Amino acid sequence: MRNIFVLIFIISVFAVACNNNSKNNSDTEKKNDSTAAPFKDTVTNAGLIENSRMILRRIKNKEYNELAEYFSPQGVRFSPYAFIDTSRDVVLTAQQIRNAATSSEKLLWGEYDGSGEPIKMSIEQYFSTFVCSTDFSGKGEISVNEFSQRGNTTNNIREAYPGCKWVEFFIKGEKPEFDGMDWSALRLVFRQAEGKAWLVGVVHDQWTI
Repeated sequence: MRNIFVLIFIISVFAVACNNNSKNNSDTEKKNDSTAAPFKDTVTNAGLIENSRMILRRIKNKEYNELAEYFSPQGVRFSPYAFIDTSRDVVLTAQQIRNAATSSEKLLWGEYDGSGEPIKMSIEQYFSTFVCSTDFSGKGEISVNEFSQRGNTTNNIREAYPGCKWVEFFIKGEKPEFDGMDWSALRLVFRQAEGKAWLVGVVHDQWTI
């Protein structure tokens, strides 16, 4: 009789242990799912907009180490106007961005619209003039894969970045004397790879002659 009670006790202990292991495995799977979710979400439109806001915040606050985490391994191309010159526009690597605060090197970013004068600036100077000149993240319209307005410059974003998505920040013209031509836009271009959206391009746009 005593042997029977011992056997029942052993079986009960074994059953409880199995249930606990099963619960632990289930909890682990849930934790893994929760950590994986944000990476999957970055390729949705909502995720792209959230990432774009964060990227602009990093640039504005000069948080270059954090900004570099969004960069494609192939770098990010910066275009001062809507036409993207894939052979001449500056492509910055993540390491160049990390060093932006201490680098005074002036790069050739293109030519000014109208005058044709060269745009020679350091990375921080370019950011101030062609990326953060307007508070894009704080006001205006936000869209994905759409254009709010076009200037006279050819917009070739689809040809330059085939298969990519872009987030556009657009601010309407506000000064009556310019008749709405003082609008400005900024487009952040993303390429999906391995379940994550990598930043590959930053395009500034405005009314051009």
